[in-house]
Amino acid sequence: MSEPWHLILDKLETMQQEMAEMKEHMATKQELEDIKANMATKQELEDIKANMATKQELEDIKANMATKQELEDIKANMATKQELEDIKANMATKQELEDMKANMATKAELNELKADMAKGFAAVHQAIREIDAIVKRLEQNQEQQMQLLLRQERIIDMLCRRSLEHEAAIADLRLAIKS
Repeated sequence: MSEPWHLILDKLETMQQEMAEMKEHMATKQELEDIKANMATKQELEDIKANMATKQELEDIKANMATKQELEDIKANMATKQELEDIKANMATKQELEDMKANMATKAELNELKADMAKGFAAVHQAIREIDAIVKRLEQNQEQQMQLLLRQERIIDMLCRRSLEHEAAIADLRLAIKS
């Protein structure tokens, strides 16, 4: 009797394993409802297809439309009405140009003026060179005077020290004579 029981128990155990595997691989009703809720119907798919553009239509739209950067570039390169008005206000009329031409010097006059200025500059440059030479001589003379003054100060300093040494020696001699 024990053998049939073992067979029954084995069979029961096998059935329990199979049921566990089935539970593991099968979806629950709630999971099926969630899937249905998240999926679109054929009609919804047809509506979406009807409302969507084809790749060719998108390419055509892209080819015919400007990008934001292109629009910004156009805006940056175009003048505003105010800028045009400013330009018009700042431009000279033909009469103003004729007046300017009448008041401007010719090339010959400019060349003559340049020649006169060159002569004046030559005189100025000569005067500057002469002043530079005088300044250099004054600086050299000042340097020599400073060196002479330093030498005299050293001599005076040395004479002062000797005078102090002599006074000290005289004081020592007086003490020696008194004692």
